[in-house]
Amino acid sequence: MRKVLLLLMVAVLSIGAVGQEKESKGMWVGGGIGFHGGDNDGWNLSPQWGMMFNENMGVGANLVFSDDDWMVEPYFRYYLGVTDNFKFFGDGALAFGGNDDSSQFRIQVRPGVQYWFTPKWSLAAATPVLSFHSVNYDDDNREDISTSFFGLDATDLSFSLYFHF
Repeated sequence: MRKVLLLLMVAVLSIGAVGQEKESKGMWVGGGIGFHGGDNDGWNLSPQWGMMFNENMGVGANLVFSDDDWMVEPYFRYYLGVTDNFKFFGDGALAFGGNDDSSQFRIQVRPGVQYWFTPKWSLAAATPVLSFHSVNYDDDNREDISTSFFGLDATDLSFSLYFHF
């Protein structure tokens, strides 16, 4: 798990270094709150960071803390502008993490909307539509169990507030 986390951090930092060689169109920091339904009702909080490569493309990362585990989630975002203040976006996200008893891996495609209510502040909402999620339980009191899910998944809804600079 530590090797995967280290590789992810190197990848995110490398992407950031490459992006800084090009003209940056801005960065953002913020946080989000998410809710998920279905069999695993719960919530999550996620501090976030991101940067734009050009008018339509950017990368970011979430550190997701939920009611029973955590995940690191880098993502690629593509915007389709409707107006200067309102845009649709699509995220391609890869996440991994877990807790003391399990490890998780997730790939998602998430559409969303974002509204800039000032030039520096925006609010976004997103939900995954296509997901692959794998959980490996490694509890000492029982045998190892793995579960996975692939398919349409609109049981999560997240809201994020961003400051752009």
